[in-house]
This record gives sequence, structure tokens and C-alpha cells, in this order.
Amino acid sequence: MKQAKIHPAVTVCDHPLLQHHLSILRNKHAQSDVFRATISRVAQFVLQEATRHLPLSTHGIETPLTQTEVNHLSPDIPIIGAPILRAGLMMSDVMLNLIPTASIYHIGLYRDEQTFTPVTYYNKLPTKMDYSDARVFILDPMLATGGSISAALDILCQLGVKQNHITVACIIAVPEGIRVLTEGYPDIKIVTGALDERLNERAYIVPGLGDAGDRAFGTL
Repeated sequence: MKQAKIHPAVTVCDHPLLQHHLSILRNKHAQSDVFRATISRVAQFVLQEATRHLPLSTHGIETPLTQTEVNHLSPDIPIIGAPILRAGLMMSDVMLNLIPTASIYHIGLYRDEQTFTPVTYYNKLPTKMDYSDARVFILDPMLATGGSISAALDILCQLGVKQNHITVACIIAVPEGIRVLTEGYPDIKIVTGALDERLNERAYIVPGLGDAGDRAFGTL
């Protein structure tokens, strides 16, 4: 997969099929069912790249013909998806399809439309868990102001997750949000399907695709 590096912490996935599916997402006339299905297709490209460096273990197996050594995900390393509700739900199913053994812990955040600041209303992350080796993937289609994802990062770091074990996986990002995350959390990684131009006066991504949650769940 060809990649364009925008910031050392950021990987922008570049694949013709991903670009095709993004064109469908951006179209304001796409119906909710089409939008949801297309988010899943784009998320697969993003999560394949985001999980590229997961640690592997080696052990011997017997094939129908001979014995050989194979690599598999380390059973001692917890893999956690942390979708930010509600739009992140569309990406969590994709992650479970790729990694059926992953755990999914939801984080409920919404943006105050007056102040654009995040408000936490739900947190399913266990407090009595050793996160020191956990690999955590924050799932949110849109990295806009970075406020909601920063709030999720605060929660994770307070639980003991190491910054360099955290990857933010999104569909679209903008420079403003990337700057907030990389300045506040310099050791995290960000993987996105596209890097858009800017935020408008309402803190929406331009050209973007509108509100991903509203478009996906028909609540416009």
C-alpha cells in the first residue's frame, strides 16, 4: 500500500479502492445504508494499516504435509478497540472481523455544539486491568478538532496505557486535529484514510463528509 507521510506520527493510506469508496462517502446524496457499508470498506483499509505492527509469536504446527513454524498474534498482548460512540461503532465491527480475539471497550463522547468541547457520558474501559502491554486502537471516523479523541487519550493514559501502544484510526483527518493530538500525545500513531483541508467555523471538516454519525444512522 502506497503511503504519504504528512507528519512522522501520521500515515495516510493511499489505495485506488479506498479513494473510490471515499468518493461515495463524500457524496451528500448517499443513503444511510450505503454510507454505513462504505465506511466499513474504508475502515478495512485503515485498520489493516493501523495493525501492521502488532507483535507476533512463533510456534510449531503440523500441516497436511509436514511440520513448520508459523507466526500468530501474541496471546499475552491484549488487543483493544476503543470506539468513540456513536460513529466509531461502524469501525468496531470491522476490527472484530479482522481480529476476532480483540476486546471492544466503548467510550461515549459527544461534542457540545456551543463550545465544541467533548463531554463524556459513557466509559466501558475496565479500571482493574493491567494495560502496560495492551495495544489500543481508538476508532473514530472523523479527526476534526481532536477534542473527543484527546479526551479518550486522557482516559487511556490514566489507566496506564503507554502512548506508543496507542493508534488512532480514522477515516478523515484535518491538520488542526492532528496538531492537537501530536502536540499533546507525541508518542501515539495516527492512521487515516484521507487528510482534508481544514475546519470551518462550526468545526466541521472541509470538504469532509458531514456528520458521520447522523449520516450513518439516519438522524439528520
